[in-house]
Amino acid sequence: MGSELPVVEVEDAMREVCAEFILPRFQRLSEDEVFEKGPGDLVTIADRESEVALTQRLRDIEPSAAVVGEEAVAGDAAVLALASGGGRVWIIDPIDGTGSFVRGNPRFAVMVALVEEGVTVGGWIWQPMDEQMFTATASSAATMNGQVIVSSQPKRPPETGFAGMSGDVRTTYFDGPTRTSLKQRISGSENVRLNKGGACGYAYPDLVSGRLDYALFGRQYPWDHAPGGLILERAGGAVRALDGGAYDPTRTTFGLLATAREEDWELVRAALFG
Repeated sequence: MGSELPVVEVEDAMREVCAEFILPRFQRLSEDEVFEKGPGDLVTIADRESEVALTQRLRDIEPSAAVVGEEAVAGDAAVLALASGGGRVWIIDPIDGTGSFVRGNPRFAVMVALVEEGVTVGGWIWQPMDEQMFTATASSAATMNGQVIVSSQPKRPPETGFAGMSGDVRTTYFDGPTRTSLKQRISGSENVRLNKGGACGYAYPDLVSGRLDYALFGRQYPWDHAPGGLILERAGGAVRALDGGAYDPTRTTFGLLATAREEDWELVRAALFG
């Protein structure tokens, strides 16, 4: 594979693997097809089978690239180190929003990113139940189903500032004092969902569409944020570490803030953390 990214080939692979291994089990899972990796952290046979199939499809597209899949890392934590090993690396989240998938909630997604020398150069999100494919490369605009998308302007009255913004705040992985502080700081906001979880494969498109103004994430695994982070940035939004540094898909420490509009990032950061 040369400098031209295989955008359509990856889209086709995601759709086809999803149709074969994921959709036939949606709302049809039996109890022995759902497992717990950790407390509240679910995985299904559909996650595992689709990741194996998608891994092979991506290797067929780019044989020299390493592959880091969420379920492969769950089975062998050493696999995660491949994400920061240099060269090209495929990142896979076979079902983002497994909890939703298990409950029969249609807000789940398939996500893929291509990282090169520690930089995300391609991002794909497939929302199968909505039939929406979001794509971006480091050198091209973000698209939805092939149409260029730009982060929507805020729907709130300008004078409302932070209090009028819609947010998705996930405090679970922060320490106790930080969780308490965050809850106090958003207490005056009416349009904030607190610790509702949900798929990053919907949170990032919600930022692009204007349904969300910002999202605060605790965990920072590459399969959760590399695809959507690039799509959001190429649409005009921002995703950064809490210290203001650029998002790094090889970094797994927690704390990531995304905003629908790049110019809002500092305002939201100050409102949440002072």
